[in-house]
Amino acid sequence: MLRDLHIRNLAVIADVSIELGPGFNVLSGETGAGKSIVVDALALLCGGRAATDLIRTGADRLTVTGVFEPRGDGWREPLAAAGLEAADELVIRREVAKTGRSRAFVDDKPVTLKLLAELAPFLVRIHGQREELGLRTPDLQRAWLDRCGGTEGAELAARTAAAYERWRRLAARRARLTGDRRVRDERIDFLRFQIAEIDDARIEPGEEEELRRERAVLRHAEAIRSALDGATAALYEQDGAAYELLESGRRQLLEITDWEPEPEGWAAELEELRIRTGELADVLRRRLGDLEVDPGRLGVVEDRLAVLERLLKKHGPTSAEVLRRRDELAAELDELSADDDALEGLEAEVAAALDDYREAAVELSRARTAWGGKLARRVLRELRQLALDRARFEVAVERRTRQDGALELAGDRLEPSPAGIDRVTFRFSPNPGEELRPLARVASGGELARLYLAVQLAARRGEEASAETLVFDEVDAGVGGAEAAALGEKLRRLARGGQILAVTHLPQVASHADLHFKVEKTVAGGRTLTTVRALDDEQHATEVARMLAGAEVTPASLSHARELIAEAIG
Repeated sequence: MLRDLHIRNLAVIADVSIELGPGFNVLSGETGAGKSIVVDALALLCGGRAATDLIRTGADRLTVTGVFEPRGDGWREPLAAAGLEAADELVIRREVAKTGRSRAFVDDKPVTLKLLAELAPFLVRIHGQREELGLRTPDLQRAWLDRCGGTEGAELAARTAAAYERWRRLAARRARLTGDRRVRDERIDFLRFQIAEIDDARIEPGEEEELRRERAVLRHAEAIRSALDGATAALYEQDGAAYELLESGRRQLLEITDWEPEPEGWAAELEELRIRTGELADVLRRRLGDLEVDPGRLGVVEDRLAVLERLLKKHGPTSAEVLRRRDELAAELDELSADDDALEGLEAEVAAALDDYREAAVELSRARTAWGGKLARRVLRELRQLALDRARFEVAVERRTRQDGALELAGDRLEPSPAGIDRVTFRFSPNPGEELRPLARVASGGELARLYLAVQLAARRGEEASAETLVFDEVDAGVGGAEAAALGEKLRRLARGGQILAVTHLPQVASHADLHFKVEKTVAGGRTLTTVRALDDEQHATEVARMLAGAEVTPASLSHARELIAEAIG
């Protein structure tokens, strides 16, 4: 879920903060107020292209910050690959300077735009008049089709992926064993060298951290000694030390116990402080005594760390990873040293694994064909209520052929993949007389957004909401009347348990909002300024009335707005 969005110096927005909530969030406002700029800001957080002309006149840079509470675990893998820790909350920031320099940050750590693009599908999916991030991609189309299979689909997909992985591992092992003899011998020599290098180092898990701590002490021994000596003197040894002053204060308090009721308690507290001060001085004195620096020890530590850090750079960030890598190298060496009998047995294993994969992939492919017909019928039912009642939609499931593919089926060569042997294509025709074409070649932004909405509703069938925030920009283009009310109802239904942010001009859509934000443009001091504010229930009704009647809100339009809202929320 997108919890907070902060935009600074983007186009006509000077400084805006939006606190979104779960469910159906709506952005409305007059034409040209800047509603789509909010969508542009989210596109920047997704790694989208940044142009310097987006920066507000007079500003040096624009900044967009989003606070996300992601669901699921898919987003953790890109973070881990980038060396970042995954928390329950992600703060993503994008900066674009007048110089053209663009910077990105995740939890205040600089990252690449590539990482933002990898995270985006797990956080935000944007559908707009100008662009759509995702639905055109074959992988997403296949995933939505498989989702239609419910539990059966998940099991078939998992079985196919597992069969593929087993075949891939065995085929890779066979390739290593049957490769060019000279290359194989070179690999064996290389593996033996690397294993010997690790063994010769006699690594102990975690020793690099101990050595680094010791090196830090050795390098700064004089500073440590000086600090310990000074602190010990101040606490206990020098004239006027804390120990002596505390004792003096305790005695003076005891002298007035006949006249004051509290001094005995205060004196007891000072005595406790004095004892603790003496104990701390003893600890510091012992540490100072232990700080005997061997002049040659630093060189020994540096040399040992140089050996370890060379291996850490090659094989892993920690000594434990180096030892794990040593075991992997040894296993590969054993494989490459196998005799011909082992190779013959491996050939049989590879063939059996490929047969298992063929069986699983074919079963999945047949199921996808059946699911495709069901999905198409459900999507068309949804589209008929979204002002696309004459549209046509189909799901094409075709085999992914490849001349040198490892799998033969019905005379065709196919390339195995974890997702099976199919190419899934959603084909769409919005108007009668037009042929069905892949989405990338036919649908406009508004049509594509409504089609995505229909696919989501058709495939979910009461399942949990999408993990990512869905953003619809101008999804209501070309929709009116009863279709607009149906669109609002579908968006609200899709948002249950999840989050949708929609830019709309239609009161029938806005009336279904769980949270309503108004985008307003003003001119002050010769400068145009766009603001975004959250509406309370009364303001929500007033804004829906404005959308119904225009600039002047009348009692009749306000009454109509309240009726719309009451009907929308049931």
